[in-house]
Amino acid sequence: MDNFELDSALEDASMPSRTFLFGCELKLSQKEFKMDVADDNAEHQLSLRTICLGADASDDLHLVEAEGLNFEGKNTKITLAALKLSVQPTVSLGGFEIEPPVTFRLKSGTGPVYISGQHLIADFESEEEDDSVLENAVAKQAVKRGAPGASKMMQKKMKMEVEDDDDEDDDDDEDDDDEDDDDDEEEEEEEEEVAVV
Repeated sequence: MDNFELDSALEDASMPSRTFLFGCELKLSQKEFKMDVADDNAEHQLSLRTICLGADASDDLHLVEAEGLNFEGKNTKITLAALKLSVQPTVSLGGFEIEPPVTFRLKSGTGPVYISGQHLIADFESEEEDDSVLENAVAKQAVKRGAPGASKMMQKKMKMEVEDDDDEDDDDDEDDDDEDDDDDEEEEEEEEEVAVV
């Protein structure tokens, strides 16, 4: 249980990404747990969720340390949790992600301390094949479509614009009628003046 290596059956699986439960126990007789992965074409990610003390842990301070590689590829050590049974028996890490290889150590205390999370394995070869299939599907569906609710809104907007145009046409017609009435009145007045003269 000191070294964690993937089974060959898991390595041969053809799924593009797989998620597995991860867990380890640190205690007085086993203060260190090393997670190492096989050198393959897959990317491994460890997402830590919780670190908690066991029910039979002492009320001493328990320090849990992780050792892994930083962004420069150099070994670095960090304290993940400081636990005490009477004060803080559990820490939620909320998906703290780290790439293996990583070593967990119980720096102080007697344990047991339980670390749990998820182990994600992403296979690049399968993802590249999936990407090419996705690109072909996207190329075939190059027709631009609006959002489902947007078409109703567009119809309402177009209907309102048509109604506005009709209102403007009606206003124009009324204005034309008014002008025609004014022209008729002027012609009648001219006729009356001519008749009076």
